[in-house]
Amino acid sequence: MGVDQSFIPIVYVVINIAHTRIGIPAGILADKMGKEKVLLTSYTIFALSSILMVVSFNNMAYVCVLEAIFGLYVGIETVQKAIIPRDVSTELRGTDYGLCSLVIGVCFFVSNITFGFIWDYYNFNMAVVYSLFLYFCAIIGIIIFVKRYSTLDTNGL
Repeated sequence: MGVDQSFIPIVYVVINIAHTRIGIPAGILADKMGKEKVLLTSYTIFALSSILMVVSFNNMAYVCVLEAIFGLYVGIETVQKAIIPRDVSTELRGTDYGLCSLVIGVCFFVSNITFGFIWDYYNFNMAVVYSLFLYFCAIIGIIIFVKRYSTLDTNGL
């Protein structure tokens, strides 16, 4: 993206500032409009940041805006952990949090290796397309989950 290596810490600072600033408002919004809907919003923000990555202008200001958008995704995406307690019995919540973290970690590890492989052997744009494909699958999955869960709620199950 044209960022000098000496500026990489600044990029991480921008991501973390955005992540920190959006965390509590995202939680409040999740409580008001539903956690799954807010999670869907985070996936959409990620897709936007990925698309903007492909349209790189090799400019530090653009990179900071892009990373701030990505930081918003990271901050809002943490809402997914709030979904767990609703669907799991009290006795199994700790186990479920651990299992959820394990699955997320393994998937994150494998997806990053795959992303790097595609970037090295094809190109950056192809790697971003791979990432977008997975996130659009996640968006579809969340939509299906929300519709199914909403149906169960209205039937009293």
